[in-house]
Amino acid sequence: MASDMYPCLPKGSLPSDEVSLETLDQELDLAPSLLDLASPHQTKVLKWKASRSCSRSYDARYKQTKTDKFLNRNAIIKHALRKLSDSLSACHCSTSCCVNFISRVFPFLNIMRGYSVLYDFPNDLVAGLTVGIMHIPQGMAYALLSQLPPVYGLYTSFFPVLVYFIFGSSRHISVGTFAVISLMVGAVVDKGTVAWKRQDLAQVHNVTSQSMLGNMTLLEYHEERLEYIKVSYAMSVTLAVGGMQLVLGILRLGFLTTFLSDPLISGFTTGAAIHVFSSQVKSAFGVRIGRYSGPFKLIYAYQDFFSKLSQINWVTMTATVVCILVLVLVKEGINNNKDCKKTLKVPIPTELIVVIAATVIAYYVDIKQEFDVDILGHIPRGLPSVDIAMLRFAPELVGEAFAICFTAFAISFAMAKILADKHNYTVDANQELVAHGLCNVVGPVFSSFCSAASLSRSAVQEDVGGKTQVTSLVSSCLVLVVLLALGPYFRTLPNCILSAIIIVSLKGLFLQFGELGRLWKVSKIDFTVWLVVFVSTILLDVDLGLLVGIIYNLVPILLRTQRPHCLLLGHVAGTDVYVDKKTHHEARDIPGIKIFRFEAPLYFANMEYFRQMLIKETGLDPNELHHQHRHERQASATARHHEVCLAATDTWSEQPCDGHVHDNLVARKQKLQVLADDQTEEVTYAIILDGSTIQYVDSMTVRILLEIIKVYKTVDIDVYLAECKADVRVMLEKSGIYKHIHRRHVCATIHHAVMCAQRSKSISLDTLASTSTPTADDVVVVDLPEDDDAGSYL
Repeated sequence: MASDMYPCLPKGSLPSDEVSLETLDQELDLAPSLLDLASPHQTKVLKWKASRSCSRSYDARYKQTKTDKFLNRNAIIKHALRKLSDSLSACHCSTSCCVNFISRVFPFLNIMRGYSVLYDFPNDLVAGLTVGIMHIPQGMAYALLSQLPPVYGLYTSFFPVLVYFIFGSSRHISVGTFAVISLMVGAVVDKGTVAWKRQDLAQVHNVTSQSMLGNMTLLEYHEERLEYIKVSYAMSVTLAVGGMQLVLGILRLGFLTTFLSDPLISGFTTGAAIHVFSSQVKSAFGVRIGRYSGPFKLIYAYQDFFSKLSQINWVTMTATVVCILVLVLVKEGINNNKDCKKTLKVPIPTELIVVIAATVIAYYVDIKQEFDVDILGHIPRGLPSVDIAMLRFAPELVGEAFAICFTAFAISFAMAKILADKHNYTVDANQELVAHGLCNVVGPVFSSFCSAASLSRSAVQEDVGGKTQVTSLVSSCLVLVVLLALGPYFRTLPNCILSAIIIVSLKGLFLQFGELGRLWKVSKIDFTVWLVVFVSTILLDVDLGLLVGIIYNLVPILLRTQRPHCLLLGHVAGTDVYVDKKTHHEARDIPGIKIFRFEAPLYFANMEYFRQMLIKETGLDPNELHHQHRHERQASATARHHEVCLAATDTWSEQPCDGHVHDNLVARKQKLQVLADDQTEEVTYAIILDGSTIQYVDSMTVRILLEIIKVYKTVDIDVYLAECKADVRVMLEKSGIYKHIHRRHVCATIHHAVMCAQRSKSISLDTLASTSTPTADDVVVVDLPEDDDAGSYL
């Protein structure tokens, strides 16, 4: 306002707030002449009063501006707080809200709330004893896969099980050691110990020079440190895995595991089973071969094994074969026999029986001294002490922990979901991430390596009749008895017996080869995913194989979005339905209108393909149409010129026209006839883009889409968008597309877009009718059902 712009001027001098700047400048130019009429003293007084007036007005304006800014800032803050309060209105603090939160964090409270001691506990007791008996031999066997002493497998069968009982939402899975995860931990331990051995040589020389070995030999000192380093690497990678799972669970990112498809998990676990089997060959045959890591390690290992076949320990091999036969005969002939299951309420604990029998025989035969068969050796009694120093390698192993994190959780959650669907309850993926993360964070503090759900134990726990995770408490009590009292008695157990148990437990994983036949019939892409991840896991090692499998699994998804299916829609007569013309042969084109569908989201990677397929399917290339229109205009001008020449002289037909000396009469007549034929053909005046299958668009998409609309507009073709999603419409609004096109070009349905296009065409024809007489062919009519609501769209 003028009074604010010029505060020093008296208000009376301004006729209104709309006074122009030129008027104010003129008045200011006249102000010095008034001072010239006064005396010097009066002039000084007038100037002083004027300066005081300007200063006071400036101070007042400054204070008012400062106050306005402060009030505006407070208003903005209050508005932001109000919006935040509205968005968090559902998070009010109440008793029911707190109870629900605690129930989500501690799912066992809901499980135990309806627990029946008379009905549920007997089933859980039997299932717990059965699973606990399986925990003991499997825990010791899988610890060897992790390159750790057997007692660490018992620790893993105890501490993580207790943690999962509190935080897990599944009622039937058995958490603890698992062959594939143990193998992946063992691969990390191998890499870590190889790097440590290179650095340890100088340290050993320093120790020997300082005479700090005491009564130990150099070899004993090195082996003791090597075992400690192996345990440290195993505990560190477990902590990294648990931390990663816990963070993913807190951030509610459980959906990320959906990128691990069933064919990928099946092929990966089958390939990992080959690695597990190969790692037990040396123990099963009593052959000492070197340890290999990295790509093609299986090839090197088998090459070394076959070169040492002459060194096979026949006692070890015989014990392995006998143990495998006993386990297979009892499991397949009795435990898995449908006739025997009716009489046997509890499966026969074959693994535990074999372990006890082998331990007793080895003790009395003295199999280590007499036949040089490897045995477990010393197993400490009691619970482990807490040693935080063993976790110091965790920051270095985040990369290796990535593959273990997703593999362990994917397998565990898949098993939990299968059992939950079977028993009509739900499992929360995010809560499962938190539960497994806490298992692997608390576990390494108490010397437990990475845990996961075991497929075999979970199946047995459900088959025996386990109802809740109380089963895990019972199995933990049994494992605790072994740790506190019975552990040292297993020191004479031969390693080959544990190898036999591991080999037999791989049966379920090897049966996944049967998936190939089904996948070949259902989906060739899933078939190739299975094969690629399986072969890459065998050849490149477990972690690299999983990475290759994930990348290859995402390639078809990207290709389906970059090269999706495109089609033209046709109209079903008598309805407002528009379907694929190739699938539904009764669908017909609407004269002058092309309806195009792009069955994928539109984003920067597939926008050029969208443009190409739009031109290909509709047959409307803007560049060709532009040249065609130009030629038509030239031909029309030539035709008019010929008409003028024919009207001007009667001798034109015999003599060539001066303006077109190269054209003869026959060629002119042919051009006129072609132009007349082209005008009688149906001209496309609208393209409708079906947006029902487009979930989102990005900023680049809107820009290129606007370019397509403008290009087609130059050749008299209108582009309409139909059935756009809410997010797409919001993106169009933000991108300012309505500054360049009418809002009526974004329609609610395809039927609405067809009506808008026809209405626009008819208006254009009505406009032309004011200057020329239309024919019957100029108006296009589509056989559509009467729609009373159609007017609301327009």
